[in-house]
Amino acid sequence: MKTIYAVVFIGTGLFFGITHATAEQPEVLLGLSMDFEKEEITIEVVSTGCTTKADFRFEYKDNVLTIIRKQPDTCKAMPDKITLTFKLKDLGIDPRTPFRISNTFLANENAANFLMHNTQ
Repeated sequence: MKTIYAVVFIGTGLFFGITHATAEQPEVLLGLSMDFEKEEITIEVVSTGCTTKADFRFEYKDNVLTIIRKQPDTCKAMPDKITLTFKLKDLGIDPRTPFRISNTFLANENAANFLMHNTQ
């Protein structure tokens, strides 16, 4: 009977761990820049080898932009900063309109990688 409880307990933990690891969450940014002439936004994020532009989605509401990572980078390379550039018009943003970024920023790739894999 103890074996059954142990299997159920471990299985439940794995299920919630996997669900936790795949949940969308706002990205911890390492940096961000804007190019008005090109009408682009460039984000700096941590990658362990597999992060692509397709891993992100953007929520823009009431002049507030939130950058969301749809899935964590589960590759095993050393955490490193990468840059990804997006067209503002593709995000529904007029470059002449002021807006805020709701994401948090962190300057350390290792700390950002830790947060990416160990938060909500």
